[in-house]
Amino acid sequence: MQGSDPGTGFFHNSMSAIRQLLVITLLAAMAWWLIGDTYRRYASHPVDGLSIRFSHFGTFEDYGFWKAVIDDFENLHPGMSVRQEYVVGKRHLYDTKNRQQIMSGDAPDVFMLQLGPFQELAPNLEDLSFMLESGDSRYLLRSDSLHPTAIQAFSSEGTLRAMPVSGGNLLIYCNLDCVDKAARFSGRPVDLPDDDWTVAEFRAFAEQLTCDYDRDGAIDQFGFWQPRWVYYLPFLWSFGARLTNDDGTTWMFDDPSAEKAMAFYRGLAVGRRVAPRDSEVPQIFQDTGFLTGKVAMCVNGPWFQPFLAKTRLANRYAVLPIPSGSAGRITRVTWDGIAMMPSLPPSKKAVAIKFIDFILSQKIQDRIARSGKALPARLSALPAYSLGPDANRREVFIKALEYARLQPNWLHFGEVDRAINKSFDRLLDSIEVVRVREVLRELASKSIIKSSFPGGEVRIQ
Repeated sequence: MQGSDPGTGFFHNSMSAIRQLLVITLLAAMAWWLIGDTYRRYASHPVDGLSIRFSHFGTFEDYGFWKAVIDDFENLHPGMSVRQEYVVGKRHLYDTKNRQQIMSGDAPDVFMLQLGPFQELAPNLEDLSFMLESGDSRYLLRSDSLHPTAIQAFSSEGTLRAMPVSGGNLLIYCNLDCVDKAARFSGRPVDLPDDDWTVAEFRAFAEQLTCDYDRDGAIDQFGFWQPRWVYYLPFLWSFGARLTNDDGTTWMFDDPSAEKAMAFYRGLAVGRRVAPRDSEVPQIFQDTGFLTGKVAMCVNGPWFQPFLAKTRLANRYAVLPIPSGSAGRITRVTWDGIAMMPSLPPSKKAVAIKFIDFILSQKIQDRIARSGKALPARLSALPAYSLGPDANRREVFIKALEYARLQPNWLHFGEVDRAINKSFDRLLDSIEVVRVREVLRELASKSIIKSSFPGGEVRIQ
């Protein structure tokens, strides 16, 4: 048998070792490339007094938006840095993380927050009232520079615990393809309603848009998507219903106006219905139902328009005002704000204030407006919102600010929200026969309602 060449064996062994080393080096480089940026951005590092942490929620587009804002801020203020922290996923995950970080003493220096959890977080936040004091030349903003409901949104016990940044109100979106299909099916014109339409006219229009195209007894196109209670607020208020008194201490959602508003709500999906039941649209959300033409109308905010601009409905939808009821025309508006943690070292606090002030500057507020995803809190930036190809539809949202009312801002908003939604769901049960009075009485008797609004009593007999 011919012996092996020891030199050749050593060469192969050496090459194998080199290849292994190269592979290990390449894998290490790839791992650092993949996680290095995340590590540098999020890991706890000792930072100097001119660096702050900023967290926010939203989509990847929001991530890119805030990254550009940070870059501009750092270019404007050399030596100051902002570390961006972004929570991927639904906003309740972000809210949960905020609470956990505050409780553990590891909260970011400044962070975005929604209105819902604000009251619970307010005692843990810095008082920013000084940023709106007139005559202080250090700050660009004055209280009359912001929409009144924006200031109201983040006020707690007479102090401003966050600065409003952006927000939105609710209006009616209408799929024009659905309107055309309904007109062809009925053989007669289906006209869009006038701007001063009423709740009764809304119901009639929704009936026109509800069609069984193949006449098999199953509705193929519904006139309206049944909203959750927060999106139904404009209708509640237009009927004259109130959930609480003005200071939020007494539960009021149990009077004749509430009965009428909820009877109307139930009638949308029960009886001569114009809205689908959950079983008829399984695993379909409102936006999908509207986009596919399963529903012709829905309640939504300005943030829906940039999404539609990327779809086949880009030029095939209308934005309609909220219909007026016995109490007039009212819509719901909500705001997102930016908060600062208290007791920051002076150098950090100075950077945090400059960063908040920068976000509320004309430049950034105009940028928020042009994105179309939200209305700017700064009134002087509203003209920038109504620019571009969607100007007419965006203008409807600006006009709606005139009849907008702030979303309820309760201490235990999350728990109350779930209780109200369960009661709304019960009204839509097509099997169990329930009375509106019974449902309202049960809602008023729930422990979370009684504890959150101690002045309330069940008044329905």
